[in-house]
Amino acid sequence: MGKIKSALELALEKTADLKTDKKAVKKSSLTREGKVSVSTFLENPEKSDFIDKLKFYKEEEQEWFKSGAMDTVLANLTLPRFEADLEKLTPLNAALSVISGKKEESDSMFDQLKQLFSQYLSNLDQLEEGMKQQYEPQLRQKEMQLRQQTGQEVHLTPEQDPDFLKLLSEQISRMDEQYNEVLKQAKEQIRQGMI
Repeated sequence: MGKIKSALELALEKTADLKTDKKAVKKSSLTREGKVSVSTFLENPEKSDFIDKLKFYKEEEQEWFKSGAMDTVLANLTLPRFEADLEKLTPLNAALSVISGKKEESDSMFDQLKQLFSQYLSNLDQLEEGMKQQYEPQLRQKEMQLRQQTGQEVHLTPEQDPDFLKLLSEQISRMDEQYNEVLKQAKEQIRQGMI
């Protein structure tokens, strides 16, 4: 009668020929470490060991670490929704300057991004104000219909009207597509020119 093998023995037999790619594991680990380390730097540069870690690694390992850090910096470059969001550019610029070692180029790129984002916020305000003005007659008509239905004076604002909000959202999405395309190109330039 044959020997019955345990599940562990069967698993060990099946995986005996598998070999781990130590270089791929190391690359993945250092890329992840770069992402985490730069995230800490972005939150509080004084309490971060990002710069020390960057100097610690050499050659290929440093490139992997930088690559992860760059991924995080670029992922944090998003269109702002408020003026205060522009303040996020300062730590992102500082991180990019450290990663690339090209402070002047980084400063120049982020000046351009700040202009782009300021223009975006200005266009966003203009879009919203223009749409409110365009929508005003429809809003007054809805107020009149509600007054006839309820017998009470009703005053609506555009922000209370789901139809207006839907229309505004669609217009913002269209504008976002255009600006995100420009931002995508800028990110690609950063990735190509800064590492």
